[in-house]
Amino acid sequence: MGRRENAVAAGTRDAEALALWLRAQRERRGVTYAAMAKLIGYQFTASMLSRGASGKIPSRKLVEAYAKACDADRAEAVRLWKAARRSEEESRLHDETVAEFQDLATSVRSALTHPEVIETFGQLRRAMIHVRAEEGQPSLGVLQAKAGRTADGRCFRLPKSSLSAVLRGGAVPSRSHVTAFMEALDASPGKVREWERAWDRIAEFLPRSEWRAPLRSGHLSALFC
Repeated sequence: MGRRENAVAAGTRDAEALALWLRAQRERRGVTYAAMAKLIGYQFTASMLSRGASGKIPSRKLVEAYAKACDADRAEAVRLWKAARRSEEESRLHDETVAEFQDLATSVRSALTHPEVIETFGQLRRAMIHVRAEEGQPSLGVLQAKAGRTADGRCFRLPKSSLSAVLRGGAVPSRSHVTAFMEALDASPGKVREWERAWDRIAEFLPRSEWRAPLRSGHLSALFC
């Protein structure tokens, strides 16, 4: 029978079933791959027949030749081959669909977190989370340090405790916090102004007395240094 074969490495269960069935027929017949190649008039070489039972789906002709060399049921060989090809195609289509929806989800998320379409402080929070992730998820301490201190030096422009509360949905950021947040992420002056306008737009249509309304849940408050 020759050297021991490697383990089956198949992409689907049906492909594995085909490979195992082929191997079982060879073992039942008690022939080597070299002998099989001779039996089918060297239509396929010994190495090609061996690869055909490795788990990677071979051609239909190879499967039929393999069955012939092992005096196995050709119809069953073809049935298993068709099942393997079908499952392989279904797996490929599934992967393509998942990739397409991931791309769509990314596009939608980017659109919904653009400052020009933000209408609530809840959306502003989600947009801040998104843009931070896009910039490599810098730590709160790094953002605090990069934002620096207020002009009088009394406190940080973007205290990490305040930013943590905002990103958790436990507080509404002040306008200065939004400015400092975007500057700490190295946003261009134009991009910073877009976010400031988003904050102004929300504040204009949402009375200050309502800023304590929840972004997610619980009792929230506006933050100021």
